[in-house]
Amino acid sequence: MVRYFALVVALFVWTPFAAWADSGDVVVLLTEIVGEGVDDSSADRVGFWWSTADNPQWTKSDDAVFQGLREAGVGPMTPQKVNISRIYRRPGLSPANAAQLGGLLNANRVLVGQIEYRPIRAVAPLGYHGVEVRAEVELVAAGATDGVSLQRFTVQRRVYGSASDSLLEEARAITGAALGEVMGRSLRRSGGEIGVQGGATLLAVRNVERAANLESLRSRLLAIEEVDRVVERWASEGIIALEINPGSNTADDIAEYVFRVVENHEFDDFRIQRSQRATEHGVVEFWVEPREVRY
Repeated sequence: MVRYFALVVALFVWTPFAAWADSGDVVVLLTEIVGEGVDDSSADRVGFWWSTADNPQWTKSDDAVFQGLREAGVGPMTPQKVNISRIYRRPGLSPANAAQLGGLLNANRVLVGQIEYRPIRAVAPLGYHGVEVRAEVELVAAGATDGVSLQRFTVQRRVYGSASDSLLEEARAITGAALGEVMGRSLRRSGGEIGVQGGATLLAVRNVERAANLESLRSRLLAIEEVDRVVERWASEGIIALEINPGSNTADDIAEYVFRVVENHEFDDFRIQRSQRATEHGVVEFWVEPREVRY
């Protein structure tokens, strides 16, 4: 996937008077692709609401996903009028572009991706038609210049029936409900305060730009004798929270020992430093800084 970075910011024109139908902090930027032959269309159809951002035209996939999210307890943003440069009105946004756009829309989180519907050959001897759906969506923090994915969601479904006209509608509804369930669960988990679970030992890491850095940190934690398990938990925007020994109450002195080991460890391509806000909400926060590469 081609990624476009910070220079794209110059393509936005933002008006502070945008109206919102919901008070949620999640904006959904989904591209809908209805393949040739799914219905009566003789060519692929591509839809995305920000193509006419001054008068958003929500796709039926948007409607289905919104319904699924609301049933999961998440109210997504639905802008009524946003002024975006025509240069930027294109489908298939990269995570970096979506993060920038989400920041300009005053969102905290962005769900970006696409839902594609393709026909399946008739099933003999019944003559049933089919529609195959593949949805790929990523959760990114709004405003982040790198658009690093916090979480990825993939849903695949197949729908069969004798009435081809209703298959697309059914496929949208099933996919929207499935996406709403899995994404809503993650959004609810990431929307609360860090460290709300009593007794949990959480190490919150800010500014992790590479998955390899996170894996190096996890490996170092697991190498400590007192650490049995490390579980990733998305706690809030811009932070990746790692829970140490989930399900057990780690003693304060052991937790402090683990934090000191991490802080003093020499990682190959980054350094980690404890934040001054180390005890906020019962979580110890660390800041990751890439090391300078010298030649």
